[in-house]
Amino acid sequence: MTYRYECPYCGYEAASSGRKGPECPKCGGLLHEREGVEQPVAFQELFDAAEGVLPLAGISQSGQVIALDLGSSEPPYADVRRVAEPLGYDAFLRGRNGRYFAFLLKRSEEKAGRRFLSGPVLYLGLFLATVASTLLAGYYLSTPLVDEGLMGSPWTGAVSFSFGLMAILGLHELGHKVQSIRSGIDASWPYFIPMPFLPLGTMGALIKMKSPIPTKDDAVLLGASGPLVGVAVAIPLTIIGLKLSYVVPTAPGAAEGGFYLGNSLLFWLLSSVSVSVPDGMSLWIHPLAFAGWVGLFVTMLNLLPAGQLDGGHIIRALFGERGHRRISAAMVRLLLFLGMLGLVSEMGYADLSSYTWSGWLIWGILAYFVSKGGHPGPLNELVPLSRRSKVIAVLALVAFVACFVPVPIVMA
Repeated sequence: MTYRYECPYCGYEAASSGRKGPECPKCGGLLHEREGVEQPVAFQELFDAAEGVLPLAGISQSGQVIALDLGSSEPPYADVRRVAEPLGYDAFLRGRNGRYFAFLLKRSEEKAGRRFLSGPVLYLGLFLATVASTLLAGYYLSTPLVDEGLMGSPWTGAVSFSFGLMAILGLHELGHKVQSIRSGIDASWPYFIPMPFLPLGTMGALIKMKSPIPTKDDAVLLGASGPLVGVAVAIPLTIIGLKLSYVVPTAPGAAEGGFYLGNSLLFWLLSSVSVSVPDGMSLWIHPLAFAGWVGLFVTMLNLLPAGQLDGGHIIRALFGERGHRRISAAMVRLLLFLGMLGLVSEMGYADLSSYTWSGWLIWGILAYFVSKGGHPGPLNELVPLSRRSKVIAVLALVAFVACFVPVPIVMA
């Protein structure tokens, strides 16, 4: 039998096969069933648990999500948790059109066979493998410096590059981990991703969140903690690396087969105060400075306002579900557009190489996939953002703008 659903607030109707969730896609109200169905056992358990605790006006279900209609008076979140947690649910409290709803999602237990993926042996193994792969990348980056007589041993550059990059990436993720502990979020330790066949030797690092974010404040702090710590570490390392860099004559064809790095506002500022390059000369940056440049670039990528990236956590807290969805979609389109312009330029149809980069096409595709599932938001969305969180969100925006590079790499 096909059941139909309708919104009592705006009149929207949908068949069960076309319903995407328990909320009305037009106004956000809770959809009601037109034709009654036998209540699942879980419904009766919730009615029993809510008796005398929550003013439960109705229950409906869409897929794995159970929606509780809590009426027009805002319920204490502690009471919602008191009903949901003993039955194994995470409760997401939302306000829609003057009414309040709790959306319940059953907690998933970690399977015994997957616990190895959260074990110290794997964390340490990936860390050591990434140290080795970044050492290898730094060695190859330093070989031309040795060939030109600017560096005594390629291992000097290898150690500098690996130390700098691992420090920035590691402390970035450690910032997330510390904040997750402070916010009561169950999260893994950092997974480093070794990539020995790539120029950087790594694809970065990540942590896995195993429980929802409690509040909007926690979402901002979690999203901003890693990037802001990463920038704070990258700045002094970049300055040291720039002071160790080499000012060399600009000779025709000298850079053939190499590449030039694009400037972000922050990297340009650090370069301006750290080293002076006379006319007719070029700066051949030290591997430690290159690690700093990479760290700033990775910070910018993490702060892209899309999906569940660090920037995605922040915009979800600031602008809510609809705002997050629209901003994520706009960012995906912008990256794809910039990437297509870069591709057109590289194919010789237009000279736009000074303004955009074809690599944004890849990041646009990645942003599309990380945005596809949306963002669940915090458990209690009714608590407003604090002034402190708003200031931190602004700092994260400043970091994003300061680290953005329109054309990251130009092949010589």
